[in-house]
Amino acid sequence: MSAPRSDHSGHSHGRPGAGPVLRWALAANGVLLVVQVAGAVLFGSLALFADTVHQGSDVFALVVASVAMSLSSRAPSNRYSFGLRRAEVMVALLNAVLLLVAAGWIFVEASRRISDPPEVSGWGVFTVAVVGLCVNGGSAWMLQRSGDRSLNISGAALHLLSDAAGSFGVLVAGLAVVFWDATWVDPAVSFVIAGLVLWSGVGLVSRTTRILFEGTPAGVDTTELTAAMTSHESVDDVHHLHVWAVDSMMVALSAHVVVAADSLHEAQVVGAELEGSLAKMGVSHVTLALECHPCGEGHDVDGGS
Repeated sequence: MSAPRSDHSGHSHGRPGAGPVLRWALAANGVLLVVQVAGAVLFGSLALFADTVHQGSDVFALVVASVAMSLSSRAPSNRYSFGLRRAEVMVALLNAVLLLVAAGWIFVEASRRISDPPEVSGWGVFTVAVVGLCVNGGSAWMLQRSGDRSLNISGAALHLLSDAAGSFGVLVAGLAVVFWDATWVDPAVSFVIAGLVLWSGVGLVSRTTRILFEGTPAGVDTTELTAAMTSHESVDDVHHLHVWAVDSMMVALSAHVVVAADSLHEAQVVGAELEGSLAKMGVSHVTLALECHPCGEGHDVDGGS
């Protein structure tokens, strides 16, 4: 006897979003982008231009994050049984690629300018940097306070935090030019900004590819899950166990469970108890094939590393 069970009651396919905050951040950063482009051209600062490139990726990230949030909240359909929850993962990966490209360009340009730094308007750079620091820092803080912990929103907030750090570096470069005429600080700060951009991009690539390749989610131990299930007095064996992330918020599990039960009803009671235990361990979508006899196949536990 095999009784498939799928638990859909423990989670919602939709999610409360940070939509209003995201739209505000998009508007503020769009205006900031225009200011930074004008400032980079007028004041001749590579650090400011590098921050502008990063700012451009931020604005794009916020646009696609807003679109992804809308797609991810769509209800499941016959064609997409989980809805479009992975839209945020695809968008986050695209953001990461853009960050890596931007980092490479900044490194190249900073290397060219470090030996022959051009004239830079220190006070102008300083002023634009202060505005950038306030807008990016404020936007990141508001997104973090929104309560949305999805990869999409976390990725957007990470963009903004790293750009706020970049704006602080530009601010330092502006002051160095004003007080010490140290124009070499401008390309030097550009290297630091490029490092921040690179770090952000690599982190996002790692997180998104793990989900897309259906690796075992970070913080989930398949051995612990199996042990928790087999500790039930009516469970004889667990095999064909798979754990993966549908998106950054939903962890899914499927497994064959051999139970000591004399009826389908008894097996389903065991299944419900197992689902409750798994939910406490962070697994929100559970599908169990309950068996009264082993299925005769190899007892393997599969999951990414």
